[in-house]
Amino acid sequence: MGKFLVWGLGKSGISAVKLLKSKGFDVLHGDDAKGDRWEDFIGCVDTLVLSPGIPPRHPLWKEALKRDIEVIGELELAFRFFGGEVIAVTGTDGKSTTTKLTYLMLSSYMPHVYEAGNIGAPLSEIVLKDPKATVIVEVSSFQGKTLSSFKPSVGAFLNFSPDHLDWHPSLEDYLLSKYNIFKRQEEGDILLITPQEELKNVPTGARKIDIISSTSLDGEEVRFGGEVLFRTTDLRLRGDHNLKNAIFASLIAKLLGVPTSLLRDVLRNFRGLPFRMEHVATIRGVEIYNDSKSTTPNSLRAALESFPDHSVLLIAGGKDKGADFYPLREVVSRKVKLALLIGETREMMKAAFGCDVDTKTFSSLEDAVSTAMRSATAGDFILFSPGCSSFDMFSDYIQRGMTFNRLVKAFETA
Repeated sequence: MGKFLVWGLGKSGISAVKLLKSKGFDVLHGDDAKGDRWEDFIGCVDTLVLSPGIPPRHPLWKEALKRDIEVIGELELAFRFFGGEVIAVTGTDGKSTTTKLTYLMLSSYMPHVYEAGNIGAPLSEIVLKDPKATVIVEVSSFQGKTLSSFKPSVGAFLNFSPDHLDWHPSLEDYLLSKYNIFKRQEEGDILLITPQEELKNVPTGARKIDIISSTSLDGEEVRFGGEVLFRTTDLRLRGDHNLKNAIFASLIAKLLGVPTSLLRDVLRNFRGLPFRMEHVATIRGVEIYNDSKSTTPNSLRAALESFPDHSVLLIAGGKDKGADFYPLREVVSRKVKLALLIGETREMMKAAFGCDVDTKTFSSLEDAVSTAMRSATAGDFILFSPGCSSFDMFSDYIQRGMTFNRLVKAFETA
């Protein structure tokens, strides 16, 4: 693999540098944010390891391709040194919840299980400490685009909808980057999907299992192969989308030998991840939910479908990344009493939602929360589900979610 340039020194970049040095490779590294000049390095390297945040339009990426330099990411790099088993989870929405549930189920039954990728540690870190482990990897399209040998023995492709069109040059490129995660799977490998057309068409040698046709819902019982996997009453998470996440995780665990009793225990005890439909408080009969991790229109739709009609005071909006909000008009008109819109997309969302719902726009999250708290009455739900990324107003969805929780808690103690 020759000489490496690692560009982008976030968590995954630093882990990549450590891994390469541990294997005796010659490594150069830098970061745009530090003012480093990639032009000083590009002429003397064989492989470029890019941070997932660096898009294909970046001049470094373009120059590497022009010079016929291999371009990979940290996930691909780490996989080349990994000797264990990889379970890969991707999709536009639901990746983190499904990855966490799968990790909890597998780790309750077998040793040396880790979560990696967008959740947990970079795979390079795990390679350094336990290179024969079982790893559940949450894989983004950014990571998928630069894979060339990565091959999970078990995969889960949860769903697909337009996203990240500010990073990918086209919707086709976004989909192909997802396909690239699974296209090296072979006979004997498994890929779990739903019947969505884009998922059915994944080019893979793996055996595809459609979770919808392979399971049945009989009252409260979710059945697979004649056995009750779990009951819907075991779930503490709201929404049909979380039911699907639970089915994906449970089928992975079941196929890898986890006893049904253990996976049910995990579902009963799992309260969800922070900022994913997180119940923050109930104040004066109003239930308040923080879904800051919602960064796509599809995730916003799924969140809204979790509530009764005409019951939601929705706080939404954020950075414009090329999403189309018009398909949300029907569900918004059916579920939302008042839409409180913030961020770069607030006027776009207002136009998309139309006249069927009362909308207000705000320049700050604080003003939106304050208005929602004054407007809600007992039996209503306040839902913070932006449907957009956070980078217009916050450093990431975590800071955005923490800010929302802090604002709500101030009303709780007032």
